[in-house]
Amino acid sequence: MTAVVRIGHAEDGLLRVITPPPGAVGAAPSVLDPAPGVDVAVLEVAGGLLTWSVLALDALPGAVLDDVDLAQEWVWAVYGEQVALALAAGTVTEPAPERPEPVEMPEPVEVPALPALPALVVSARQLAFAHWAARWWPASVIDDIPPLDERLLDREIGDLTEDCDPLFAGVETADSLLPPHAPDADSPAAEVPPRATDYALAAGSTAGTAGTAGTAGTADGLTLVRGTGGSDWRRCPPGLVDASERAVSWEVVRAAARTTVHVSVVAAPGPVTAPRELTPRATVSGAAVSSAADPLDLALRRVDDTWLGDAPFDTVGTGGPAPGGAGLAVDIYLPGFGTSRTRAHDNDGAEAAAEVRARVRALVRSRLARASAADDGGDGDSGSGPLLRTEIAAATAETDF
Repeated sequence: MTAVVRIGHAEDGLLRVITPPPGAVGAAPSVLDPAPGVDVAVLEVAGGLLTWSVLALDALPGAVLDDVDLAQEWVWAVYGEQVALALAAGTVTEPAPERPEPVEMPEPVEVPALPALPALVVSARQLAFAHWAARWWPASVIDDIPPLDERLLDREIGDLTEDCDPLFAGVETADSLLPPHAPDADSPAAEVPPRATDYALAAGSTAGTAGTAGTAGTADGLTLVRGTGGSDWRRCPPGLVDASERAVSWEVVRAAARTTVHVSVVAAPGPVTAPRELTPRATVSGAAVSSAADPLDLALRRVDDTWLGDAPFDTVGTGGPAPGGAGLAVDIYLPGFGTSRTRAHDNDGAEAAAEVRARVRALVRSRLARASAADDGGDGDSGSGPLLRTEIAAATAETDF
């Protein structure tokens, strides 16, 4: 089936972009988007970057090109001859230093796209999905989503990279693209941050991020308010915390004339390989998460399969929660990593991100169900794209999941 793509410019003509036309169903994301979501799969290729949403893998990828001549080695294969010709016809020459006047940008054009090598497109999106899974796979004991074997995934990325060799023509393999534990040093792959711990304890049963007020008594004092929630995946590398929306729990306790906030985060499932210095932290703030007041910042420590932290509640600033802890918000992050707290929460970004995470979990559960069926002789090459061998191994492993 022939699709239509739009060819345009960005960054004053220094970049060429290939996207679905405005209003197209299943439009691909772009690395130029203000804040790409956790569903975005990115593949670095000769002359640019290809992007898919894992929620719409059947769609053609978007492309951002910084070297059109180099990219022409594969554009015809992924998008077809008409796109390659239109791309060449609309290429803008960068102004010379002695002639710095602006260059008039050609108007965007819409061109029919029909991949000349559809099998290469399938392999490319498989490779992009494998890289995505190394970063965003929502492993969770609470949600019954098993982790992927990272060594098996690295080997599969290497195999898929060889299958996609035409996409990398003229690109040298950089040492920084090789995983630190790759069994085959000749297979380029994106760096995979380490996973964390074996199995995690279940989180508390209180649902929702908003606190539930009460006066429940505990052995250590009086619980004034408690709640549970999830974490923004963009703020931690994989392997530190459980990806569930119920992995984070907190409570405000009054004891011995002191009020203390306690935070508990279920650790991620998988072998313990994370360096000790990769220690997440928690911020505790009031209902107005975007308040200018600094939130309370807690250091977390690893205790078995849980990250724990606590601090005197009185240290929360004037912009913090109301007395008793109503309206608390707890965020988990790794210092210096990923999206900032302000960016994660502006313009209702937290709710939108949570919705995407829910859709990603549904996708992963569907793929794992297909993986189990494929192991039993069913069809593993349908729906949201062909399955990875690593997914089948995870779905059929004899574990507690």
